[in-house]
Amino acid sequence: MASNDEQSSAESVAEFHDFDDAEVFAEARRHVLDKDSNNFVVEFGRDKARIAFDIGINDAKKILEEHNDPNYPIRWINIWDPSAQRDVMDAIGNKYGFSNRLLNLMTMPRPQQEEVQPHKERRRFRHNRPPRDLEKGDGMNGNHSTKDSPIAESDELALYSRVKDTVNYFSTDQTQKAFCIGANWLHKRPKPTERGHPRISIMPPKHWQWLALCNNHTVLSIHERHSYEAVPEKEDEEYWRGAELKYMRAHTLDVLLQQSARGFDLYKTNPLAQSSVRESLRKPKLPDMSREQSEVSVFSNSEIGSLADEGTSNLFYYLFEDYVAAGPLKAAEEELNLLTQKVLEGTHRKKVSKSFEIIPTLHYLSKDLREFKHLFENYKNLIDKIEKAARPEPHVGVKPTVDRQVFLTYSALSRFDRLRDRLQYLMLNTIEGYVEEIAALSTTYFNLTQQKDSQATARLTRSATLLAKLTVFFLPISFMTSYFSVQIEDLYIYWTGQMYWYAFAVIASVSFVSLFFFSRLLMFFIDVMDEWAVIIANWGGIFLQTLRRWTGMKSDKKRDGDKQE
Repeated sequence: MASNDEQSSAESVAEFHDFDDAEVFAEARRHVLDKDSNNFVVEFGRDKARIAFDIGINDAKKILEEHNDPNYPIRWINIWDPSAQRDVMDAIGNKYGFSNRLLNLMTMPRPQQEEVQPHKERRRFRHNRPPRDLEKGDGMNGNHSTKDSPIAESDELALYSRVKDTVNYFSTDQTQKAFCIGANWLHKRPKPTERGHPRISIMPPKHWQWLALCNNHTVLSIHERHSYEAVPEKEDEEYWRGAELKYMRAHTLDVLLQQSARGFDLYKTNPLAQSSVRESLRKPKLPDMSREQSEVSVFSNSEIGSLADEGTSNLFYYLFEDYVAAGPLKAAEEELNLLTQKVLEGTHRKKVSKSFEIIPTLHYLSKDLREFKHLFENYKNLIDKIEKAARPEPHVGVKPTVDRQVFLTYSALSRFDRLRDRLQYLMLNTIEGYVEEIAALSTTYFNLTQQKDSQATARLTRSATLLAKLTVFFLPISFMTSYFSVQIEDLYIYWTGQMYWYAFAVIASVSFVSLFFFSRLLMFFIDVMDEWAVIIANWGGIFLQTLRRWTGMKSDKKRDGDKQE
């Protein structure tokens, strides 16, 4: 399937295939979506592209050491699960001068939850651990043979894993031949097929990825071993895992397919997903399209480097740029609008707000948005690091005597700069607005709840007042009825039913008038009596103090003691 040009120019690498071929293009799609795939290598230029799948250590060494073919000046090496390909990673690390620490961090297997749980007895062994230098990679690859070292290492690896799992953590490293970054990237969460699931966080799942820009027009993308979320109940595990793997590798697949001529037309209707480096290379041919270490030249448009530098820089940028993180903001907006509707429905008197739904949702939505804020701030800081480390230094007319500088072209730097502005003005400002709206919505909800509580208390007070008035109204009548029920012969022999009803009418009328017409006057007298009680209490206090002074008790003794001092 390989072309004659490829076979003649690269006899040492027999596994490369023409990426513009329809069968190879389809195989590339299947390879990316296969969980058992190991790696792929893409080499391309303006007019041609070739790809190799699942290379071994021998092919990796040959590819890294081979002389450049001017038809394929740009190289992209992608590694799935570097912990399972330590030999290939060692070859890459030796080629680009990765430190032992960086190489061990890249190839360190991701610990499972049961592996990182701390043991109760670990602390007492810590003082027996010999000192070691992490920058030299000591202890990361089993250099220590002490009995207590594995226990202590588990503590440190657990701490590192916990820190790396946070969205606001990233790593940068730079050698003479490469600039490397590591961070968490987000991917979509599969949609549940069953309804009735509890609330799922709007924060998408994340995966760790390393990106490296090398000095010989090579870009590395290294994906950590898959870390899946827990499968929801009633969902098929195989389907869920396959869907999550597809979303996890979706951005890599988009960038890969657009490096083939057959993938150019697939993304014409999706401008945000367009990341074809080959399309951007369709310019007048320039003399330097080599992967060899070359002089630094200055373009007429102030661009530094060759067209291959331009392509490599764009490929590094496209692998970094991923708009999956912006998708959940739409879900946050929809959830916030739904919450606003539920909260404002509480203004209706007969509408009962469900606090067990509103309060937890407000809490978790605020938590998710804070995580998003930390994530985008982390990306901004990472872009600052990239621009600082990869900004070119022009050396006009000077031939370099050492390895060429690792840099990004000015067009790629301007893209990173625009991306940082979008992160600030579109993402961070939007999140800040959502957080403020949640705070205002929380205040509104609790104010409405307090207002409803006040209204309920007022209704209860009115009901209690009415009950008290009815009690006061019937109290004289009850007394009268009890009086007419006395079994005293000298009294009840003179009582008749007519007398009882006359007395009932008079007492009921007087009670009604007294209750509803003299209740305010009664309250006035009560207030007056309360004021009199305060005045009497004050005068009583003065009288008691005067009485103590006359009888020469504690007040006089204390005064005499103060005078003597």
